[in-house]
Amino acid sequence: MEMKVCHMTCDHNRYDTRIFQKECKSLANNGYDVSLIVADGNGDEEIENVKIYDIGSNKVSRIKRFVQYLKIRNRLIKKAIDLDCNIYHFHDPELVMVGLSLQRKGKKVIFDMHEDFPQYIAEKDYLPMSKYISRIYEGIESFCVKRFSGIITTRQCIDDRIKDLNKNIQMITNFPIMVEKYERNEPEVPTVVFAGAIDEGWRHKMIIEAIDSIDNIKYVLAGNATEEYLSELKALKGWKKVDYLGRIPFSKVCELYQNSTIGIAVYNYCPNMGWKEGNLANNKMFEFMNFGLPYICTDYRLWKQIVEEEEKCGLCVNPDDLHQLIDALNYLINNPEERKRMGENGRRAVVEKYNWAAQEKLLLSFYKKIENN
Repeated sequence: MEMKVCHMTCDHNRYDTRIFQKECKSLANNGYDVSLIVADGNGDEEIENVKIYDIGSNKVSRIKRFVQYLKIRNRLIKKAIDLDCNIYHFHDPELVMVGLSLQRKGKKVIFDMHEDFPQYIAEKDYLPMSKYISRIYEGIESFCVKRFSGIITTRQCIDDRIKDLNKNIQMITNFPIMVEKYERNEPEVPTVVFAGAIDEGWRHKMIIEAIDSIDNIKYVLAGNATEEYLSELKALKGWKKVDYLGRIPFSKVCELYQNSTIGIAVYNYCPNMGWKEGNLANNKMFEFMNFGLPYICTDYRLWKQIVEEEEKCGLCVNPDDLHQLIDALNYLINNPEERKRMGENGRRAVVEKYNWAAQEKLLLSFYKKIENN
C-alpha cells in the first residue's frame, strides 16, 4: 500500500527549496503519496506529483497575529486529519503543539528543525524578555521532541542539544540539487551577487561600503528586505553601485549566478552559527559552487576548512573586517585565472559530494525507519 505523507508549514513559501523542491519531490519520486499544507492564500494545486493544500493566508498585522495563528492552527489540524496520512512532517517551530496533537492521535510525526530556534529567539535583542521567552519555548520543545516519531535537523549543534530527548534523529543538510548544465558568462563590469535574506546578519552595509571603495564594480542584490533596512542601505554612498531586484524566482537566481563574477555569503558571528565554528545548514555557498561561481564567505572554521583548505573554491574573511573584504574582492577581480580555477574546483566538489542526491538517500532511509518503528 502506498504510504501517505503530509508536509506542513505556515511560514514557508509553497515552493520552498528544502520543503518542496527537495524533500516533497524526492518522496513523491520514490513512491510516496505526498501532500503539502501551506498558508499563503494562493489556493490548492497539484504540481510534480505533490498535492498542495492552502488553508488561507497567515499574513496579518502583529496586533492580529495571535488570533490569526489560532485560526490557522485549527484549519491546519482539520485539514491534516481529513487527509488521514501515515506520516506527518512539519517544518515550523510554531507547529510543535500541532505535531503533538497528531502524535497523540496515533500518527507518526517528524519535526524538521531548520533552525536552533531557542537560540534564534535569544539572539533577538529587540524582543522584550527574549532570553526568558527562549527558555519557555525550549521547555515546550523538549516536552514535544521526546514524543515525536523522529527528528530531522540541519546542523550538529541541534543534534547535540536534543540527542538525549529522542533516539530517532537524522541530520539532513541543505546541499543543492545539482544542475546538469550551466553556462558561465563573465559580465563586462565585475559583478558581485547575493540572493537571499536582506538583513543585517548578511553584512550588506559592510559589503556596500567595500563596493564603494572599488572602481568599476557592481553589487546585484536579490531578496526580501524590510522598508526600514532597505532605507538604511539606500542612504549609503555606495548604493549607486547596487542593482536591487527585490524577490525573484529561483530560476532567475540561477541566471544571476551564471552571469556574475563573484558570489558573496558573509554572515556575522552569532550563537545560531556556533559563533566562529559555523554549520552547513545554509546552502548559499554550495549554490555558488553548483554554478562554478567563485565566492567570498565568512571565515567560520567549518566553512574555511571546505572553502580554502579542501576544495579551494573561494576566499574566507572576518565579517567585521572591512579591509579583509576589500582585499578579497580586489584579489578575485584582478586574477581572472584564479577565479576560473576556484569556480571549477567548487563545481567539481558539488558533483562529487555536496549535492542533494546524497541527502535524499538519508531522507528515504530515515522514512523507512519511521515506517517500521
